[in-house]
Amino acid sequence: MKKNIFIGWLLVVGLLLGGVNFLAQGKTILIKKATIVPVVGPKIVGGDLLIEKGQIVKLGRNLKAPEGAIIIEAEGDYVYPGLISSFTAIGVTGYPGAGNDLNEVGISTPQMDPYEAINPEDDCIAVTRLGGITTVLTISGTQNIICGQAVVLNLYGDFPCEMLVKRRAAMIFNIGAKQQNRYPSTIPGVMAFLRDKFEKVKLYQARKKETSKSSGKVKARTSKSSREASINGPGFDRGFSLNLEYEALIPVLEGQIPALFIANDEVTLRNSLRLIKEYHLKGIIYSRKGVRKFLPHLAQEKIPLIWAGTMTIPDRWQAYDYNYRMAAEIARQGILFAFEQAGWGPGSRNVRNLPVPAAMSVAHGLSEEEALRAMTIYPAKILGIDDKLGSLEPGKMANVVIWTGSPIQLTSRVKTLIINGEIVPLESVQTRLRDRYEKIVRQRLKAKKK
Repeated sequence: MKKNIFIGWLLVVGLLLGGVNFLAQGKTILIKKATIVPVVGPKIVGGDLLIEKGQIVKLGRNLKAPEGAIIIEAEGDYVYPGLISSFTAIGVTGYPGAGNDLNEVGISTPQMDPYEAINPEDDCIAVTRLGGITTVLTISGTQNIICGQAVVLNLYGDFPCEMLVKRRAAMIFNIGAKQQNRYPSTIPGVMAFLRDKFEKVKLYQARKKETSKSSGKVKARTSKSSREASINGPGFDRGFSLNLEYEALIPVLEGQIPALFIANDEVTLRNSLRLIKEYHLKGIIYSRKGVRKFLPHLAQEKIPLIWAGTMTIPDRWQAYDYNYRMAAEIARQGILFAFEQAGWGPGSRNVRNLPVPAAMSVAHGLSEEEALRAMTIYPAKILGIDDKLGSLEPGKMANVVIWTGSPIQLTSRVKTLIINGEIVPLESVQTRLRDRYEKIVRQRLKAKKK
């Protein structure tokens, strides 16, 4: 009995700490006779898709259902991979009554990890996935110069570890985050601040390697007190202290973690590209305006773009459809890009509107195929998760959505939603409110007729 209780506690602790998904084993599901759109290959009309243990196993026609499989008859419907939103605050806008965990106070907080604040009960999760979005990048804020890290999440799970796809997917920088009445309060000051920070990180890294080498790298320093060991860590000389801020930036300077720059005008775009080149960063640009001038450079340097400006109002000297046509121009340049919904920044609760800019771009010159890629496989490539998500291929995670039509057609609706091989209920706070008040209205109308 005691042994069973102990094992139970171990499972609970493992779930809370993350890393291993104990619960999401996935069911065997066979979707039959649908139009399957893999995104990276040709459509399969009247096709079947088999899911086992949370993965896509097979696509084709006339597949046989394994024993005990859940069969979904989808004749006349369309099957797409789950859509991916690549710039959100889903899960960190706060538990009820607890405020939000989006922006930390400070100028440089690269050690900030949004995973540690994820709220799986966030009402926005259910609302978002009803728009066919199954995966998001949750960032750590936009108000600081160095905001912190970002995490890729699936929008289903009781614990953050069940939702986790990838931690430390990017480091968020905002070149335009000038400070009020303190340094750095100008764009040149911001650039000087970042260069100074990067150079200090390089010096810190060099000293760390030297001290580790001189002390035998992993050799245990048993002569140290426990306090010194906790401060300096094993293998470091006396006087060397770990710096969590610098430690978080080392993988960025080494190119292991992408640097995602928020740049919404010509100056911040130019300076972001300059820093990417100077420090050989694995750069990503997020922008809502001002990108046209830099498209050839982005194409030449193969720098991905998260384009969030389709629905923004053009400047007074620009044509009314200037931003509507921008995605088509981005695609013509051969730039790897992802759509993002316009709104009031990552704290917006309208992530569900992701298909809207894609639909508007298709109406203004972008092909439907390219628009779908920019909501699926392209953001997956940008975030480094295209081996798991972004298309319907055997071996990939089963994030699958059955639609009444193309997601580009805004009249299409989600009929069935599958995340990591689990069929997810199609309900949210909005559907519950709709059902509640629709019932009241119908009762009143019925009583009125009598």
